[in-house]
Amino acid sequence: MGAQPIQAVTRGQLRPLYEAAAGPSLKFLMDLIARPNTCKAWYWENGAEAVACAWFTHVGEEGELIDIRVAENKRRMGLAASLLNFTLGELASIGVTVCRLEVRQSNFAARGLYEGLGFETVGQRPNYYRVQEGREDAILMAANIKAMFNP
Repeated sequence: MGAQPIQAVTRGQLRPLYEAAAGPSLKFLMDLIARPNTCKAWYWENGAEAVACAWFTHVGEEGELIDIRVAENKRRMGLAASLLNFTLGELASIGVTVCRLEVRQSNFAARGLYEGLGFETVGQRPNYYRVQEGREDAILMAANIKAMFNP
């Protein structure tokens, strides 16, 4: 198992991660990688199966995590943390110093993951996400990845 860059030919391997899932569509994300100067994406492969992927945009020294997915049957195994650690290192190697993200307020598992990697809450977008019960806040987080990989 190892991280591989996502390319147009990867679409078929990634499709199972995006079936019946909320969040950005696979088409939207694949359109992003058509702009390699501002988008980087990687996936973990287990045999011929994609088990996790992470997508980032970046401009200058700033990056943003757009989406991260882990196959349902592979969750709680440390794949998300491993993939994010790898990808943040890759971003740092191309000069990205800060990475930002947003996460649903109720997604405590993801928030714990991000905090464990060094992300801190820097803001909030009230009523940002639509949910069945109405609206939910987005929590804005950021990490100084330059400090993480060049202490």
